[in-house]
Amino acid sequence: MSKPESTRILLIEDEPGLLEVLALNLRAAGYQVDTARDGLEAWQLYEAAPPDVMVLDLGLPTISGFRLLELVRDTLAPPPVIVITCLDFEEAQEVARYGVAGFITKPFEPKSLLRQVEYVLARCHPAH
Repeated sequence: MSKPESTRILLIEDEPGLLEVLALNLRAAGYQVDTARDGLEAWQLYEAAPPDVMVLDLGLPTISGFRLLELVRDTLAPPPVIVITCLDFEEAQEVARYGVAGFITKPFEPKSLLRQVEYVLARCHPAH
């Protein structure tokens, strides 16, 4: 597995405070982090430079997280996606159809996301 500083994460969360805390924690661990607060901004960042891992809140303005999952899934080499959300059980089952690599239910500790990123990278990018 490569060092965190060579790993790019696209973090998409519409709650500004949570976005800032999560981005700070991931950057403190050495990851390169791009952030987006809505689906359109996230898609534009994704198209400009696909990340190694995508962390995605599903309840987004402009383009929903579900729609982003569809768009990303249809790209040439989709990255692993970790979903963070407040979904109930039925909605969580819907997310499973998209083959996400990880799932975290709000509320959660920022360190939980870091552990999930490390796990997904080890599992999905063993050469990293």
